[in-house]
Amino acid sequence: MKALYLILISLIFAVACTQEESQELSEMDVLETEAHIAKVMEKIPSSGYLYLQVSENKETFWIAVPAMDVEVGETIYFSKYMVMSDFKSDNIDRTFDEILFVEDARKSSTPDEMKRIHTGSASVEKQDIKIQPVVNGQSIAEIYNDKSSLNGSVILVRGKVVKFNKQIMKRNWIHIQDGSGDQDNYDLVITTNDEVQVGDIITAEGKLYVNKDFGAGYSFPVIIEEAKIEKE
Repeated sequence: MKALYLILISLIFAVACTQEESQELSEMDVLETEAHIAKVMEKIPSSGYLYLQVSENKETFWIAVPAMDVEVGETIYFSKYMVMSDFKSDNIDRTFDEILFVEDARKSSTPDEMKRIHTGSASVEKQDIKIQPVVNGQSIAEIYNDKSSLNGSVILVRGKVVKFNKQIMKRNWIHIQDGSGDQDNYDLVITTNDEVQVGDIITAEGKLYVNKDFGAGYSFPVIIEEAKIEKE
């Protein structure tokens, strides 16, 4: 299977890399599959493909993609790639300590990928934490239990950030938990313009919506939108 993946990657970049120095792939250079969403910070055109410096969750790294129309500041999605270390590009006269050769770079996500990115309990396991609700606020369990009556209301909720995705559909996405809720309703999604980090304890104030559908085949039973965030 590893050999097949290497062949696929090699075919994709065969034309693009004809002028590059020949480099052997080791057993470590295997195809990886993991959804990534990154912002383009810098681009360097080359023969038939692009080198892109991208940023994801405050981490900056380089990827190589087949030629595509993408500008600095835009968001790029990918999930299939191969990591190469000490890669020398003769075309641009540069050596990368580490670079990802990406097979499926694109500027829009697939419905399945968006589900993996944004779904709550299905993508983030319940953590062993206990966080008390803020004064005049609700716990996550209370929000799910009372969602019908709270729909459209501005609420306060306190929790620990367990997942953060930056600038998707022009907003940041936060998943929080507080230790309450059952096995289906323990993770709460919040959208905001503010930035946080995984592990932060935050209080969010925003409007709660029930059965919010963003299209592309996915929706949220409960979500807090346009929230203001306070970190502790």
